[in-house]
Amino acid sequence: PHAGASDHWERLWASGLAKGDKFDVGGPSATLLGALRRLDPVSEGATALVPGAGRAYDALALAASGFARVVALELSPSACDAAKREIEASGHPRAASVEVCCGDFFRHTGAYDLVWDCTFLCALDPSVRERWAAAHRSLLKPQGRLLTAIFPIDASRPDGSGPPYPLSLDLLRRLLQPAGLHAVEVRETLPASEQHRPGGFSGEAETALAVWAIGG
Repeated sequence: PHAGASDHWERLWASGLAKGDKFDVGGPSATLLGALRRLDPVSEGATALVPGAGRAYDALALAASGFARVVALELSPSACDAAKREIEASGHPRAASVEVCCGDFFRHTGAYDLVWDCTFLCALDPSVRERWAAAHRSLLKPQGRLLTAIFPIDASRPDGSGPPYPLSLDLLRRLLQPAGLHAVEVRETLPASEQHRPGGFSGEAETALAVWAIGG
């Protein structure tokens, strides 16, 4: 079994999770699209990883932005099937650049120019957070970047309530800095147009964005 993962997610996917329902956004995260607009031009042959990729909307957006190979990593077999169907149905000319991989994040190997973590950490049990940080460090190339959508930020919820578990910028600093990653860009206040909004979301949780690099 995948450390820290709840079978809650596979049950939701296997029950026929609809596009735009519950945690499914129905398209690329607005937080990622905002980050991509500010990102330096993508170098030739660049690679990206999206753990907990769901229907792979974000993986496809990364491919569309110029990444030559994007791995959409999912533990849930039903989510992997949904991702493959979504990519095929998209008809996007860059769809072939997305590889859906059904597997365990903590056993995944590779070296990536960019890793996009959005609603992945918040889905994991807090007991594996240090392993999460170390895994991200090991998956980045020396000049690579980890982009984190810090969501949900919800001060009204106790830390242990989840999944999804509430996150904060301070929490990510405490996890990632000891693992050898430092923040090179932090946006604690995002405009409404860049807030991460799952389809079934109706709460008050906010989103922040942080970009991390090795060193510091």
